Amino acid sequence: MNFHQDTVEQGAAMAAKVAPPATVSLATIAGYQVNEVLLWATLIYTVLMIGHKLWQIWRDVTRKGGHRGD
Repeated sequence: MNFHQDTVEQGAAMAAKVAPPATVSLATIAGYQVNEVLLWATLIYTVLMIGHKLWQIWRDVTRKGGHRGD
């Protein structure tokens, strides 16, 4: 790997580590309670994961084109 790629990966790792506490801090400053933020984050994450799984299933079904492996 080159220097630029290492730097980008390190920056992304730092951003991933800082994002949750920074989001909670900003929400608290904005007047939202931490449990409310966590509830909404969990709801959004769950909906996104269900949507992603449905998309994967749809892609697998349409990719096979109705052909059976028998």
